[in-house]
Amino acid sequence: MEEMDYIFDLPYARLPHPSYGNARIPAYDMIKLSVNIMRGCFGGCTFCSITEHEGRIIQSRSEDSIIREIEKIRDQVPGFTGTISDLGGPTANMYKLNCKSPKIQKTCKRLSCVYPNICQHLNTDHKPTTELYRRARAVPGVKRVAIASGLRYDIALRDPEYIEELVTHHVGGYLKIAPEHSEEKTLSKMMKPSISSYDEFKRLFDKFSKKAGKEQYLIPYFIAAHPGCDEEDMLNLSLWLKSHNFKPDQVQTFYPSPMALATAMYYSERNPLEKVRYKSEKLNVVKDIDQRRLQKAFLRYHDEKNWPMLRESLRRLGRTDLIGTSERHLIPPATPAKPKPRPGSPGKRRHGR
Repeated sequence: MEEMDYIFDLPYARLPHPSYGNARIPAYDMIKLSVNIMRGCFGGCTFCSITEHEGRIIQSRSEDSIIREIEKIRDQVPGFTGTISDLGGPTANMYKLNCKSPKIQKTCKRLSCVYPNICQHLNTDHKPTTELYRRARAVPGVKRVAIASGLRYDIALRDPEYIEELVTHHVGGYLKIAPEHSEEKTLSKMMKPSISSYDEFKRLFDKFSKKAGKEQYLIPYFIAAHPGCDEEDMLNLSLWLKSHNFKPDQVQTFYPSPMALATAMYYSERNPLEKVRYKSEKLNVVKDIDQRRLQKAFLRYHDEKNWPMLRESLRRLGRTDLIGTSERHLIPPATPAKPKPRPGSPGKRRHGR
C-alpha cells in the first residue's frame, strides 16, 4: 500500500503531453476523471490474463490516497463538472479483499479464489469499499461518483449492503456485469460462476433500484466461440437471452490472447483445467470463420442479417420448431420471394383498348 500511495501521489500534470497540441485523445477522455483504487484479480477467468500480469493478490491504495486524487482531479482537470467517472480497477469490488491467512496466501495453488466456489479463506467483506464510496461522495465539489469497472457479482452477493449502496448512489441507469454465458458446460471452461448467481444478483439489483425509486438496468456481456462451446450451447444462450428480453448490440467473439489459459485450450484442443493425458477428450474449438460468425449470430438473434444462417443452423440441429412468428419462436421464417414477371407477359389492360 505504501508503494502504491507513493506512486499515485507523485505530482502528475493530469494532462496530455503538450506535443499533442489540441488533438482529441480518446484514451485520455476515458481516464481523465477515473481513479484506480487497486490492482490484481483473483477471479482467474481463463479467457483473461489480468491475473497473470497484475497478480492474484489484490494490492490496494489507502483511502486517504484515493481521496487526495479525487481532490486533485477536481482542482486540476479542465472542464471538471463534479462527476468522477469511475472508482475501480480490473474489477469494481475487490478493493482490500484478500486471504484471511497470510500463510495460506503465500502457498496457495488455486487458480481462482472464487471458482468452482468462493474459498472459505477469502475475505468477502465489502465494508472498506462501501465506506470509500461514502467518503468520495462527500468530497466538496463532487456531485456524483460513478462505478464503471466490471462488477464481480458472485462475491458482491456476500454483502447485500454493498449492493444497496452501489445501486442507490453509483449506478447511472446502467451497470456492466459479465455472466459471459448461460451453459454450465461452457462456463466451466471459462471458470465463471453459474448463471444462477446472475439471477440472484439481478433480483437484488431490481429490489434496491425500486427501493431507491430509480429505473435502472443491467448490461450483461457474453462471449461466443469460446473453447468448449458448441452450436447447441449458443442456441441455448440465445434462448436464454430471448427469455430475458435481451437484445445485445456489443458482443465479442473469443480470440486467443497471450498468457490466457483459454489460449492453451484453443491451440491444444485440450482442457488444462483437468489432468491432460494423451487420450484426453478433445475440446470443441471453433476456428472456421463461418462457424465463428454463426456463434456470434446467435448472440444477435434479433438482427435480420443473421436470420438466414440461423435458419440453416436450426434445421441442422433439428430445431425448426423455433422458426416462426409467435413469441415462443426465436427467428421468423423466410419471406417467400415475389415472383418476377415473365418477359413479354401482358400487363394490366388499359381502358379503351
